Amino acid sequence: MYLDEETYEEIKGEVAHYLVQCGMSYPLNADEFARRMEIKFIPYSELGNDAYIEAMRTSRDGFLCEKNCSYTYIFFNDERMKERQDMSLLHEIGHQVLDHNSTPNKSDDVKEAEAKFFAKYAKAPMPLIHLLPIVTTDTIQKAFGLSREAAKYALDNYQKWLKRFNGTYTDYEQKILSLKRDGLNAYIEELKIQKNRHSVRYQLMERQKHNLNLARKSRGQVVSLQGYKSAIVQRNLYEIQQITKFGGVM
Repeated sequence: MYLDEETYEEIKGEVAHYLVQCGMSYPLNADEFARRMEIKFIPYSELGNDAYIEAMRTSRDGFLCEKNCSYTYIFFNDERMKERQDMSLLHEIGHQVLDHNSTPNKSDDVKEAEAKFFAKYAKAPMPLIHLLPIVTTDTIQKAFGLSREAAKYALDNYQKWLKRFNGTYTDYEQKILSLKRDGLNAYIEELKIQKNRHSVRYQLMERQKHNLNLARKSRGQVVSLQGYKSAIVQRNLYEIQQITKFGGVM
């Protein structure tokens, strides 16, 4: 389900506000976020048999306790993968932050869509994805601790955001960029090294292609080294002559 642009912007602003208020850092720890929001979260594995069955009937992922609890408790399925657990916690935090218990005029579908977007944006905000030297599904997944599916969604959203980005961050984006991100920065440095290595490999491959083209052109011909002062160029041409001489190029 799609929400209107104004709603998306409002939710992003709420995400930034609470992340800053709680002093969060990246990669985002959903458990710690819930604790700092003073929300008690209870895994299904700690429930008794009857309560566990009822919880699974309510949701296979997690839910907020609404009766007599005022959104104080989040029950979540800790048998899910950690990435899924994080999303479940953030999803339920979204319900609380967006005050869905006090908005009866909104349909359940709208509430779910809003909470879902809250969770996904909190876990991997566009301005932080933009800091990655290499932006792919794999790098987003590793940088923010996402499932493969969630990383694909984040990449798609990032690409849409990038088309609109004019070099100036919004107020809420600046708040997100102000958060600590030691863990994320460490991975960013790794990616910078990978990118540099890739660049060197690419240059070497291009040089090899160029040399191969020269060899093909000079097949059956004597290539003079006169006029070439560069030792590197002379060595490359000598290698080409030898390959040509012994028929090593097809």
